[in-house]
Amino acid sequence: MIPTGSGMTRTALDGVTFKVYTYKPDGPINGILLVYHGTSRTADRSRDYAIDLANLEGLVVAAPLFSRARFARHDYHLGGLLYASGQLKPASHWTTRFVALLADWVRTEEAAPTLPYWCWGHSAGGQYLSRVAAFEQIPAARIIIANASSYVLPLLGKYPTGEAVPYGMGGVYKGVTEQTKLRGYLRMPVTIFLGTDDDDPDDPSLSRTIEARRQGMHRKDRGERTFVLGQSHAAALGCPFGWRLVYAPKGVHSASQMIRAPRALDAMRPFLP
Repeated sequence: MIPTGSGMTRTALDGVTFKVYTYKPDGPINGILLVYHGTSRTADRSRDYAIDLANLEGLVVAAPLFSRARFARHDYHLGGLLYASGQLKPASHWTTRFVALLADWVRTEEAAPTLPYWCWGHSAGGQYLSRVAAFEQIPAARIIIANASSYVLPLLGKYPTGEAVPYGMGGVYKGVTEQTKLRGYLRMPVTIFLGTDDDDPDDPSLSRTIEARRQGMHRKDRGERTFVLGQSHAAALGCPFGWRLVYAPKGVHSASQMIRAPRALDAMRPFLP
């Protein structure tokens, strides 16, 4: 059982030990909130930022630490889908696999195997969750991608007609499976949560890879373009579209501001208890 209040524990997920910063409010527990830190790797602060939301909604918070010593940028921000050489890893080695494993760990600790869970990631954590949504297609109630520098575009193949992994879905699956996975991604309960003022094209922490720059000028632009692309592709394919686009008015590039914003609850709906 996860203790009430704030704490830190260690748990092994598929043989990899993580520090997990937790918070559990008093009273009934309605679900789990998995919080993914930004490039600063401050999981403890990410946990703290979520406390007000956890108290309001009765959520157990679990914020895992992806340390720089073990997870380089491509292994965290970009989901660990590729080796440093650019070759595709086996799916069993993807960093994206740890989300569902962490949710199962919290459920086991709480002796509540059907407890729903939400995923929240800001900035680098949002980039990570975009890869999770595309390539794991986990049974989360909602995946909130806040102010991410890049996304997985719902495109197959390679640029210029498509986009390859980890900025698209090209080069991962073959044959009919490609279309099945693409449709699955478009059905995922993803919320792109954007601060209206996170629009600085010169922000020093903005991803500037060629692939990221193709997605737009700044974070707000990239999020909006990705959403519109997903919407149009779902319509063309005739498949359900599970994504939502929600704005935090006057929101800037701040993890604490975004998760405490009045519209944070809107980002988690329509599936909050």
